[in-house]
Order: sequence, then C-alpha cells, then structure tokens
Amino acid sequence: MILFYMVLSVVVFAFVRFLVALFNYLTQPYLIKYPLKTPDSVSVLIPARNEESNIRNLLADLQQQTYGGNIEVIVYNDSSTDATGQVVEEFVRVDNRFRLINGNVLPDGWLGKNNACHQLALQAKGNYLLFLDADVRVQKDFVEQTLAYMQHKKLHLLSFFPYQVLGSFGEAITVPVMQWILLSLLPLKLVMWSRHRSLSAANGQMMMFKAETYRKHRFHEMFRNNPVEDILIARTVKRFGYQMATLLGLPGDIRCRMYVSGNDAIEGFSKNVCEFFGGDRKVMFGYATITTLGPFAVLFFMPYPLIFIYFFSVLMARIMIADLSKQSVLKSVILFPLQQMSFMQMVVRWEKNRRNGTLMWKGRKIV
Repeated sequence: MILFYMVLSVVVFAFVRFLVALFNYLTQPYLIKYPLKTPDSVSVLIPARNEESNIRNLLADLQQQTYGGNIEVIVYNDSSTDATGQVVEEFVRVDNRFRLINGNVLPDGWLGKNNACHQLALQAKGNYLLFLDADVRVQKDFVEQTLAYMQHKKLHLLSFFPYQVLGSFGEAITVPVMQWILLSLLPLKLVMWSRHRSLSAANGQMMMFKAETYRKHRFHEMFRNNPVEDILIARTVKRFGYQMATLLGLPGDIRCRMYVSGNDAIEGFSKNVCEFFGGDRKVMFGYATITTLGPFAVLFFMPYPLIFIYFFSVLMARIMIADLSKQSVLKSVILFPLQQMSFMQMVVRWEKNRRNGTLMWKGRKIV
C-alpha cells in the first residue's frame, strides 16, 4: 500500500506539470507589440569573449534597428584570443553609435561575464540598459518593441529565453531540455503577475533593465562571483518589489544557436541546472530520479487508468512545450528518452563540477 501511494505521487506530479505546461500554452508568453510611449535612450551592452564567429551578425542586426530614438552599442572585449576586437572595430569606424572597451585583468572576486556586464553598465548613458550575449540574433524592430513593452507594462526588468536554433543531432537531444524543465515547472506569465520570489526566471542572454533601477543596485556587482547571476538577479528584483517579466523568444524577434554540439550544451547547462530547482540539489536529484524512473514505476505498479493519466500528461506536456518553443513536435516526442538521458548527464556533470570546484565559460575556468 505504501508503494502504491509513493508511485501515485509520481502520477500526480506528472499531472501537475501537465497543468503548468497547459497554463503556459494558453497564456502564450511571447512579446506583444505595443506603440512606443516615449523615445527613451537605450544602451545595448554586449560582453564578448572569443566571439569572432558570432558577434558580426549581432552587430549587423543592431546597425539595422528601426528604432528612431537615441541608441548606443558598447562591446566589452573580455581578453579574447581571437579577432573579436577587430570585428567590433570595423563597426566602430563606420558608425559612431558603436564603442569598444578592451578589458583588463579580471579583478579578484569577480567572474568574467559579471565583471564585463558591470563595466559596460558603468560606461552606458541610456535610460534603459539592454544586455545581449554576443551569440544572439535580433530582428530589426527588436529594440523598439522591447522598449515599448517595458514602458507599457511598467517593468524594471525584461528577460527573454531566445528561440533556439538547433544545428545538430547533439543539440536536438540537449538544448530543448532546459525549456522542458522551465515550462513544465514555472507558469511563465506569473513571473510578471505574481510578487512571489519563487516565481522568478531570467536568462542572461537577454536582460533589459530600467537604468535608474540598475544603477541604484548594480546587480552584476551584487552577484559578482556567482555563475548563475541571471536567476539570482531576477529573484532580487522581485525581493525589492520591482515589476519584471520573462518571455519566450520567437524566430521573428530573438533567436540563438547557443551551443554547437551536444557535449558543449551539457557542459554549459550543467552550470546552472541546479538553479532551475531553487538551488536545492536534493530537489534537483529528486526531480531527475522521478522523471527518469517514474515511467517504469507507473507501468509496473499502477492500474491502467492511472497509467493512461500519467503517460497522457507526460506526452501532452512535451507536445505543448515543443510547440511553445517552436520546435518540431514529432522530434520532441521521438527524442524524449535521449533528452532525458542528456538531462541526467547535466545533473551528474553539475555534481562532478561541484565536488571538483571547476566550471568553464568560453574557455576560461571561472570557479
């Protein structure tokens, strides 16, 4: 009897995740276009380390922005060993809106990206600060539309999970894992609708701040030595009582090919996978165990109606999340077992990194 109720909890948990995915599917957490209220100045801030192959595309996207207000683009070249700096200088020479800052020795107690973002913010003059990773691509009206959304919703922070471009089989079985976790555990619109800090999410690939708020708190300095500063910043914004929102990107507004292989994705996501579970490793391992072994336990110990409810919930949640993420629904269903195995690899890698005290970003050991 005890075993029955233990496995029943697995079925209930799957159904709850289905309801969360359904909520996200019905609320469609995408960027809504609003008319611009005032043409506030915007500083686009890009930390870059060894981004020669990516940054030209992003700078070209920013050069073509339709936004008619004052815009500046500042790139912090964080000790790159490739031609990142030279690429940026090409844009600086022909467009006075672009600036390049060459980084110096990393200060003690700082992680590279957090320091780069902090230095960029110190140089920025805009009323809004838009932090973008160098590997994202944006549509020509992106700055205007995100600014209009922030003005309309009276936000102090807006963040995006960009649409993910999948270029290889390895990426297809790894990259969708994070959105599967996010969209089955967090009702994304509640990030904006609720004041509870537990309902927080952000992605460092795109974070747009009201500059007055950012300068008051210096969020990247606050978490200078933390590799998951984006999620912690989101919780802090909520703690201070500021309004924020987190949205899903579409191919028509912001997109990214985050990693070029499955192994890179596992290494990268293992950096912050625990923070998806509130930073509690026991919760993370419990979730990994339940979602991996749960199907077998349900098949062996549950009656048919509960087996149906469980697999219906799991399948429909994955279908809705794949559609929300604008990924192939068929591939998402077929690749589900391999994606689950990739998730387990991320969890194991996180634990290994925790024990060894090692973490890499852009080829640099950061922890």
